[in-house]
This record gives sequence, structure tokens and C-alpha cells, in this order.
Amino acid sequence: MPAPFPHGLIRKEVRDLPDYNAGLALDRFKATYGIDCLAKLDSNESPLGPSPRAIKAMQEAATGVARYPDAANSALRGTIASALGTDTSRVIIGNGSEDLIGALFRAIIRPQDHVVTICPSFGLHEFGALTFGATVTKVPFNADWTFPIDGLCEALRSKPRVLIFSSPSNPAGPAISEQEFRAVIAQTDPATLICFDEAYVEFIEPGERFDALGILAETGQPSIVLRTFSKAYGLAGARIGYGIASDPLLIKALMKTRNPFGVNAMAAAAAAEALKDHAHLARVVDLATTERKRVSAALEAKGYPCAPTQTNFVFFDTHAPARDLAEHLRGKGVLIKGWQEAPFEHWARVTIGSRAENDIFLDALPDSVTKAQV
Repeated sequence: MPAPFPHGLIRKEVRDLPDYNAGLALDRFKATYGIDCLAKLDSNESPLGPSPRAIKAMQEAATGVARYPDAANSALRGTIASALGTDTSRVIIGNGSEDLIGALFRAIIRPQDHVVTICPSFGLHEFGALTFGATVTKVPFNADWTFPIDGLCEALRSKPRVLIFSSPSNPAGPAISEQEFRAVIAQTDPATLICFDEAYVEFIEPGERFDALGILAETGQPSIVLRTFSKAYGLAGARIGYGIASDPLLIKALMKTRNPFGVNAMAAAAAAEALKDHAHLARVVDLATTERKRVSAALEAKGYPCAPTQTNFVFFDTHAPARDLAEHLRGKGVLIKGWQEAPFEHWARVTIGSRAENDIFLDALPDSVTKAQV
């Protein structure tokens, strides 16, 4: 009989982390529940998939997989730099933007450093910092789901090592305004690194968009803006994202702390073509924009208040443990994500899928307890 595993080998910071609340893969769902998934709406994936040009690029790149990819990702970095009007030396590619969050914390965070973020938030913004022994201040959204500008500015008085948050927010959905963003940046110490996660930036309505990269460049603040090909570009399974830093020195450091061959050649080829297919991106964004309004209205009608959203998902109040509602819907072949971050365990996030998938979700969703009592 093998000896018990020596738990002391695992660092306490890692042992104490909660499990990541990932979506459920389709094959695992069928194996567990014995039914087909009718609407997979738990991971914010694109119902239209990637650009046909991206698929073709992957197929062509597959013939060369016997060779290692370019560790520097030079071609894709150049394509992105050209599209954004920046220099290749300020761009880094990762195995999803999550990969770059990990590389950032490995490069920057020391034990007992302080990190500021918002709440609710993308889990890795918090977990990545905790892994290295940092303390994390989580500033909650205002009650009306506007960004907590006063709270962030107050937290920034402590001069944290890193400020990290997303806009549009995952999982809540609102987007920070330019005026609010400038107010936060103005209160950030020059030695604090700003990590601005724009994973859902493509879904923001045009009138609400602003140039965060330009604003950060104006200030000279040490910063990195993160983006991904997983959401609007439909390449979630390919695992590819990127970052644009304020200084090439930060990129040089992150190149040392990420996996040098973390981005496969097929993913890089697909991303380059996806970035160029503006028509496909427009179709994805148009569907998400139209359907998120319809789904939000239908949820409200069923008695589920919603946070305002500028994304491809809706965050809604379940009035009861969201995990229970998510499990109920799984029995009907519908996947959503019940949030597990305190104090939002009574909130759930549903991806905006195709119109048909959204209807399946809405038909399977019971009226809320609150509405039923009225």
C-alpha cells in the first residue's frame, strides 16, 4: 500500500486556493448526465465559432506540426502591433490571456505584496496573486452595478504592487467609462502596475468605447492591457490571447516567466486570420448585442434582476443558491454557470448563444421564487 502523500510538499498558498469554477465540457456532461446538451451557455463561447479563414489557416498550419513553433511568435505579434499602431516589442502572445496573468504575477509579485481588484471578478485576478503570497483587496461594485470608482481610489491609497480588473467586467458585464477610467488611473501610484483586462472589449457598444491603450500611454504609467481570441473571435479551444505593455522591458520579463512554446503554430495562424476577418467579427458582435438585450428583458420578466451588460453574457440574481438552479437546468440539457464567489452565490452567469439556444434556456428556466410569491 503506498504511503500517504506528504501534504507539506504543497505550499499553503496553493493548498488554500479554491478550485477554479470552469465550464463543463460536452463529453463530460453527457457522461455524467446521460443526455445531450441542448444549450451550452456556461463558458462565454461564440455560437458562430471562428472565422472560416481561421479554420483554413489552422488546417494549413497543421502540416508543419513536426516542427516547434516560433517561440517569439514574431509574425502574430507583428500583425497585432500593426493593427493597433504600436511596436512589436510591446506585444506578447500567450496560451490564452490567463497564461499572461500567471506570467505577470510570476514576474511581479513577491510575498506580502498587495493587489487591488474588483468584486465579483475573474477568479484568476485574485487566485494568481494569492498563489505567490500576496494580499488581495476586492472592491465591490456599487449597488447599481456601476464601477466602484470611490472604493478603488480609496484602495489605491495603499500604493499596491498591482491593480488588476476587467472591463467589460467578467462576470458582471458592465464597462467602465472613459471618465471613470481616467479617474482611477489618476489616483494610481507611479510604482503600481496596472493590468487592464479587455477580454470582452469587442462587445462594447461603439458609443461607450474608449482607447485605454492611448490613455495609459499618455500617463506613462507601467501597464499591460490583456485581450483574447477566445470570446469574440471564437478560438476558445485554440487557447490564444495577447497583451500590450507600456514598456518592452515588461514584455522581456514576461517572455521569461511564460512557457516559451505555450502558443502552438495552428493557434497563432488562426489568430492572425481571425484578426483580419472584420465581417465575421461584426456578425458575432451583432448577434451578441441583439440577443443580450432580449435575454435580459426575458430574465427580468421571469423575476430575475440583471446587471447591465456590455458583453456576450448576462449576470442575473437567482434569489437562491445559484448552484442549485444551475444543477436544475443541467437536468434539462442546459449549462449555465452558478457563481461561487462570496457574496454573489445567488447570482448566475449565462452566455448569449444563438437565438435558438437562448430560447431553450429561457423555456427551461422556471419563474423565480420571488415572482411566484407575488
